[in-house]
Amino acid sequence: MNIFLIPTDTCYGIGCTLGDSKSYRKIYKIKKRGYDKPLAVMVESLDWLYENTTLTEEQLNFVSEYERPYTILTDCPRITMLLSLEDETTNYPNHEQYTQVAFRVAHTAAQKKLIKNHGPIFLTSANLSGREENYTINDLKEGFKEHMTHIDIIENINLDENISPSDIFSFEWETLKLNYLRKN
Repeated sequence: MNIFLIPTDTCYGIGCTLGDSKSYRKIYKIKKRGYDKPLAVMVESLDWLYENTTLTEEQLNFVSEYERPYTILTDCPRITMLLSLEDETTNYPNHEQYTQVAFRVAHTAAQKKLIKNHGPIFLTSANLSGREENYTINDLKEGFKEHMTHIDIIENINLDENISPSDIFSFEWETLKLNYLRKN
């Protein structure tokens, strides 16, 4: 598996495993997305965030009770270092864009299984940049028809089109004060 489609708590996402820079670059090409927009990273649990980011226990308790889908920006030296390593097989052309990393936490069995088997994943909405999100496999097949033979579908379900995109925020230092980049 290189590139895959998976439902999130809002719309379908397109992703690849964290160490797969070739598929990472291909996602940008498929979506016609500029490298100035970094991808989010989906992890298995809040415990992963606690062990690998600068989020405090109090901040993680706060997000565990957050009532809407969310994406949280924070520092993650482990991922920042991984993205900055370059050799003949690894090249993330926009690694400097990751001054902070946007995280989503897996919430379905399919997402958790994927991450358990492959580790954290890069993930972004499965749509052409600037276009509407996709909520069904049929919409995805139409939008990505020339690429579908190279993309695995992890779970085929229809999603609710009335769910708004996730809130995106960061915490101000070690406080619970939120700085919203997007609030729905």
